[in-house]
Amino acid sequence: MKIRKSLATITLCVLPAFGASVVLNTQQAKAEKVCSNRSLYGAYENAGEGYFNYTDPYSTTALNTFDGNGKVTGTVLARSIAGQITTNLSFQGTYQVNPDCSLTASYTRADGTTANYSGVVYDDGNKFGYTQTDPGTIVNIKGERVNRYRYH
Repeated sequence: MKIRKSLATITLCVLPAFGASVVLNTQQAKAEKVCSNRSLYGAYENAGEGYFNYTDPYSTTALNTFDGNGKVTGTVLARSIAGQITTNLSFQGTYQVNPDCSLTASYTRADGTTANYSGVVYDDGNKFGYTQTDPGTIVNIKGERVNRYRYH
């Protein structure tokens, strides 16, 4: 018993001299969360603003429904481009959430216009932010999952 105790003491003293480290806590580090299309699932309210055609003020509010498998549908509830208001404009599209939580999305609206976005998913999939990547647009949008429960 004495020999083992002495050897343990020597080992602990000698190892640091050779650049080795002693791990006192054996708890494993938590694995990083990995994102996927499943990170976006359900209804999200989103709102954004910026410029269309580089100079026309742009503002939008929409409701997106992500299916968790790369398809999205929704409605632009209100959109203003240089004061021209459009309401209740449906759209459909696709999205891709990568393991690093980066996000790309492409939408086609009922009026035939398209929009492409690049951004990030965060807060365990409860929120996203993206920027429109089409030429002539400077639009940033934030989205947040709609609470599925109603409180009375």
